[in-house]
Amino acid sequence: MAASFNPYYGEPKIQALQQARDEQVAELLDLPGAVVHARTFSSDDPAALGWDYLRRIMSEEGLVTLRGADAATIETAKTELGSFDPKLHVWDLFLADAETIRDVCGKIVDVALPEGLVRAGDEVLTPQKAREIQAFLADQGVSPFSTDALLGKLFPARLIALQNANDNIVAAGFAAMTHNRHSRFYNSAWVGLIAVDPALRGLGLGKYMDALCNLAAVTELGAGSTMEFVAQDNAPSRAMLESCGLRQVDGVSVVMFSTSADRTTK
Repeated sequence: MAASFNPYYGEPKIQALQQARDEQVAELLDLPGAVVHARTFSSDDPAALGWDYLRRIMSEEGLVTLRGADAATIETAKTELGSFDPKLHVWDLFLADAETIRDVCGKIVDVALPEGLVRAGDEVLTPQKAREIQAFLADQGVSPFSTDALLGKLFPARLIALQNANDNIVAAGFAAMTHNRHSRFYNSAWVGLIAVDPALRGLGLGKYMDALCNLAAVTELGAGSTMEFVAQDNAPSRAMLESCGLRQVDGVSVVMFSTSADRTTK
């Protein structure tokens, strides 16, 4: 009998986070303040979720992320989670409405891909192909999700990949509906896991993939808006997001509180 397929990928700690989130999906889908993420536990309303809940996660896993947190929430978190002596990793939040995405990103993807490259069709996106994409993402420094999460088996999501003539993955990205009905971001899709083969950089594939994922979020997942996160010092990614129509949301951030100084992903 063939061994069962392991949907998790990466270092043991990352696999444990992937498994923990996958097993929590049913709970997180209707838990106020919880985000249906696929790796780090995330909250978009810690007051509604409860700080005791977040302290338990910090104790068990060593990190939590707050999405769309304003300055007051971040200061409260520093106090509530202070016993863990956490390090803070900060990203800016970018957002665009569906109309903007259709207009701006529609034009970006309405061009021919470089010769030999094609988007992998749904029939190609098997668990085995998702495993290839996990490895590809990890090679580019992007910590992947489980194959079940990537393939949309746990919550509404679209995995997008480009292949070359040899059926090798050369670019990938992801869009998903990760906020439940209690969230102010309920109708917004998260876009991320964007990666391009270094040998093909400089051809505009990063921008193309980002546009493709944002467009899929709107046209295939039915999102009313899309969001992405980017570090303050990542000028190329900020420019890419802006070229796809997204704009920084003032006054809020995405903040990871971690017992480690290392980020789990780019």
